[in-house]
Amino acid sequence: MKLNYQKMVRAMFTNDSTYDGKFYVGVHSTGIYCLPSCKAKKPKLENVVFYSTREEAIAAGLRGCKRCRSEKYPDVLPEWLHTVLNFMRENRTERLNEGKLIQLTSVDISTIRRYFKTHLGMTPLTFHRKIRLNHARLLIQSGSDYLSAGYECGYESASGFREAFVREFGQPPGRFYARR
Repeated sequence: MKLNYQKMVRAMFTNDSTYDGKFYVGVHSTGIYCLPSCKAKKPKLENVVFYSTREEAIAAGLRGCKRCRSEKYPDVLPEWLHTVLNFMRENRTERLNEGKLIQLTSVDISTIRRYFKTHLGMTPLTFHRKIRLNHARLLIQSGSDYLSAGYECGYESASGFREAFVREFGQPPGRFYARR
């Protein structure tokens, strides 16, 4: 797809992530290059030059934006996310609270929640609950009874586990166990 100046300007002003990597926005007044989806304050058009590659922007003397992490595109995941996801996978047998996420990452919980909601469509606690329920399902499939699986995955009551399991998988764990 051939990009013209108007499309690039529109993509920059609408923060259109579908154009990320197709061109870079060089802001010569600040010496920074960004992705079109960058949420930073929009520059004056007179200070903007569009580059088709990151290398062109760097050759023009620009550095990557710290907000959109344009120098690391396409791996633009925040550094703290890897820590959170690894912790969730390693601790799939216990309940998680938001205080622990803050302690792990030193990132404000509203930032963590917003990232999860925007990119994963759910809160971090809901995401962790899904990990726990999937682990319980695997335990049931491998022969554990469903009460033991529920307690092992951090559920404190059989009814709470059953309710969460039905919401996630559409059937109670006992029936799931019977169908293995």
